[in-house]
Amino acid sequence: MLAFHRMEPPGAERHRREARRVSELARAHQTPYSSPLATLYSNKLRRVNLQTEPIEEYKAPSEETAWSRVKKAFGPIAVVGVVIAKFFAKLKFVLLPLLKFFPILLKSGGTMLLMVWVYTQMWGWRFALGFVLLLLVHETGHLLVAKKFGLKVGAPVFIPFMGAFIALKDAPRNAWMEACVGIGGPMLGSLGALVCNVLGEWFAAPLFIALAWFGYFLNLFNLTPVGMLDGGRIVTALSRWLWLPGFALLLWFGWKYPNFIIWLIVLLSLPRIYSLFRKRTEEEQRYFEVTPAQRWTMSILYFGLIAILLFGMHVAQQDLNKYDVRSHGHGRDAIVQ
Repeated sequence: MLAFHRMEPPGAERHRREARRVSELARAHQTPYSSPLATLYSNKLRRVNLQTEPIEEYKAPSEETAWSRVKKAFGPIAVVGVVIAKFFAKLKFVLLPLLKFFPILLKSGGTMLLMVWVYTQMWGWRFALGFVLLLLVHETGHLLVAKKFGLKVGAPVFIPFMGAFIALKDAPRNAWMEACVGIGGPMLGSLGALVCNVLGEWFAAPLFIALAWFGYFLNLFNLTPVGMLDGGRIVTALSRWLWLPGFALLLWFGWKYPNFIIWLIVLLSLPRIYSLFRKRTEEEQRYFEVTPAQRWTMSILYFGLIAILLFGMHVAQQDLNKYDVRSHGHGRDAIVQ
């Protein structure tokens, strides 16, 4: 009997093993089995995808530190700071000049605030503020004239119960220059008092009129021709012998109205009185040389300003009488009203 065997193509056994392996892989991945070729195709695609997809590395979770929390908190503030810095960088042409004058402002502003505070305890803040501003206007007059002559001056300094002053870093070169710097303060200060007088009349405000009266009196007192006062510097362009009647007037004023400040000015004026009776050096003679035109000009300004201030005090006194306010009350009556 003849036995017939089915002839298998070459490689059939290899294909069967491959099919079984694909089937096992499909069952392991729980994928439906359709055909060995389809499964093999999908498996090949999966291997391709696995090879092309990026492999993510495992990173340990980072703990947030105190420094990182600070950076997060101040991050927006830093951004705002950068914006502000850029803005001020564009304004440096304005800020730099102000920074140069900051020490002057600090020096004058600090002493001004101190004086306002001291006088506020006595007269109230309104009159104290107005009084100190009038002093500032007066000292500004000295400063402007000194700058006009090219003299170096310090910032105005305010001393309670003593007034204010500016320090000349460069001495005047002659008596005419000294007289001009001396009269600059009373002229601008008198203008400031006049402005207060006008405001008081305009707004029917006796406080401004009281300030005007006191401003007139303050500048008139400074025109006394003696020692360290403005008048003593002004008359160097007229005649130094005017220091004698000024000294006598100051003595009378200190006797009539005893005041520590008056007697301090008397003592500080003694060196100039003494200089009248000693021989002048050649350098001093050149210093006091003044042309006739300069002497007449300063005489008109000096005596004319005295007359204007006396008239201003008289007008302001009459205005205050209408409001029943005392001129010597430093504004107290005006504040009550």
